[in-house]
Amino acid sequence: MSGRRLGRLLILALVVGIGYWIYKDRPTATGFIDSITGPLMGSQAAVKSSERNRVVGDATAAITDQTDAAVGTLHEGMTPGEIKDLLGNPDKIEWEKVEGIAQSRWVYAKLKRVLVIRDGHLVSIVIQ
Repeated sequence: MSGRRLGRLLILALVVGIGYWIYKDRPTATGFIDSITGPLMGSQAAVKSSERNRVVGDATAAITDQTDAAVGTLHEGMTPGEIKDLLGNPDKIEWEKVEGIAQSRWVYAKLKRVLVIRDGHLVSIVIQ
């Protein structure tokens, strides 16, 4: 094979390769520019994401602290209205009869608490 023929074959292979790449990836000018500047802009996006995660984490901690304080103020003798004002509606209410007396169990799954209410007053707090 002559050198000229080999050169043409290499150019043909190069053109076919570029054609396949264009067909497969469908590159655009903005995509090409984004691929070059992505690492630079990605670091700014990472900073924004990190800041957002910090703010959300701080807010979650504040909410958790408030919830812990609310649970800490529970005490026997509270009425269902006082409990709802403090903790909100329970996730589940189970009715049962113990020694012939009707009582309800209010389940607060997120707080890991079960409150037993009998005769309109809180009689027991169970930590799950």
